[in-house]
Amino acid sequence: MKIKLYDLIGIKSGMNLYLEEFYKTAERNGIPTEILSNYSHQNKSPQLPNIFEGPAFKKVFNLLISYFKLISLIIRLKKGEYMIVLLYGTHLDIPLFLIGKFSKKVVFDVHETMALDYKSPVLRKILYYFYRTCPNKIIAHSAKIKNILSELSNKADIVVVPLFPNYTDPNYEPKKIGQDVIKIFENNNSFNYLFFGNVRPSKGVFDLLAAAETLTDSNNINIIIAGQDIFNTIEEYKAKYPIKDNVKLILRLLNDDEMKYLFINSNATLLPYNSVSQSGVLQTAASLKTPMLTSDIPYFKSVIHELPSFGKYTNTTDHENFKDVLISFAQEYNERDFYTKADLEKYYQSDQYNAFANQLKTWLPAN
Repeated sequence: MKIKLYDLIGIKSGMNLYLEEFYKTAERNGIPTEILSNYSHQNKSPQLPNIFEGPAFKKVFNLLISYFKLISLIIRLKKGEYMIVLLYGTHLDIPLFLIGKFSKKVVFDVHETMALDYKSPVLRKILYYFYRTCPNKIIAHSAKIKNILSELSNKADIVVVPLFPNYTDPNYEPKKIGQDVIKIFENNNSFNYLFFGNVRPSKGVFDLLAAAETLTDSNNINIIIAGQDIFNTIEEYKAKYPIKDNVKLILRLLNDDEMKYLFINSNATLLPYNSVSQSGVLQTAASLKTPMLTSDIPYFKSVIHELPSFGKYTNTTDHENFKDVLISFAQEYNERDFYTKADLEKYYQSDQYNAFANQLKTWLPAN
């Protein structure tokens, strides 16, 4: 048995970290694995072009190349080989469905059935139609996704495994850190909260900015917002309300070294999300042992209840409460015992991931 992991996103949203952990788990359990994505794995050239770089015509061209490559790869699959295709609930999934549904050797790895910031009812109907009629096996990473899939089709063959934890190496290359990142921490004696990742409305950015507005200089708190803002979320907020100096903005794609630098030098990570099924940012924060302050949505509550030393959750849609907790969390920071050995061992336990790999062996025929 051999699996190939096909992913269009890769380094765009840190999915390379997920792919690497999937790869390690499979290989550790005797399943030869190959990564097909837009970044270099084991010093090999990227197997797919980066569909997010360059002018529009280049992006479209690279996307078409990626789809045609998937067709070619599926056709050339040998006995006992399978293609695991990652899906995120965007328009990019539609051709992947059309290509993959004709082969029983394609497994869909579903991170979101419908991306949270895509409001198109037409896109939702199209994606849900594919899931309703999907003949392929599906990997899901949360009860929420499994429930949606089960409601759409009681015939779906689904296996659920938690999102693989990231083992992010804390070492970084100083030469690769941008000056805009370095300057944030120069002569900075404030308590620094970090919001990292794509800046989207569904991630509670409006709630965060509203709470930050009521902080005063005496609170000595900075809010760092770092990541691409493809939905112009910050501009939308600024059109109505001012953004105070305690909010530091780095609105661009950051490399892995800059990501590590930000997490390591910040005091805590903010996850004020309105809705989410799983979070790579949470995993990165845990890997780099940056305490978390999250919203009280079910996913985060379940994580903090199980691993209380990882941080705290609160109601972030109540802006006055959110502001008060930002202050109190900073004040209690030095008194808390974050990331206890017991919680880390529970979080990184390999048994459930090894069990998933063994399930793959029985789920996918070797011949």
